[in-house]
Amino acid sequence: MSAESIARWNAIPMRSREEDDDTDGDISLISRSPSPAADTSMDIDKYDEYVHGAEREVITVDTKIGSSNRGFAMLAKFGWVEGQPLGLSADGRVDPIPFVLKNDLTGLGKTNQDVRMIESTVSQRRGLDSERQTKETDEQRRARQESVAKRAAVQSEISSVLKPFYCELCEKQFQNVAQYDEHTNSYAHHHKARFRDMQAAQKATFSGSQEELQASR
Repeated sequence: MSAESIARWNAIPMRSREEDDDTDGDISLISRSPSPAADTSMDIDKYDEYVHGAEREVITVDTKIGSSNRGFAMLAKFGWVEGQPLGLSADGRVDPIPFVLKNDLTGLGKTNQDVRMIESTVSQRRGLDSERQTKETDEQRRARQESVAKRAAVQSEISSVLKPFYCELCEKQFQNVAQYDEHTNSYAHHHKARFRDMQAAQKATFSGSQEELQASR
């Protein structure tokens, strides 16, 4: 900056705060430069539109794709017209494939899995005797009771016939002599027999000790 410019700059008088309050305030206290005049012709709505931008269009799942969409333009380039079905034979879809917004945190197949489980549970419950008995007639009830009585009689007869082949020590039922003999000669059966005899001997020894102790008193 030249000396002449510096002298001209310093020649501009500084204004105090009181002087600025009495004037229009067109000079800045800091730079000594005139303040820009207020533009009263500015449109506030235009200013807001410039700052915030144009209002955005609200897009929902029901909003149709416009001609500005790239997919729309590509289909139109191949001869498709809006409202016509897709495909060479014009037998495709007209409307887009619908979808459902997922708002939970479960997996994609969790809902279908739950539905299948519920259907399976309901079908199994319908097959239960307790469910069928609530809807059976008197004749069906009598037939069911006779069938139950027959099965109980047969089971009782079988139990009496197979009673000689029942091992009380191991609590096992066998169907014939060969199975019973094989079991009684097995290590598992003899091990349980030895364990039973040992417990009986310990119990007898303990009982004898208690009797001797009481006699000595």
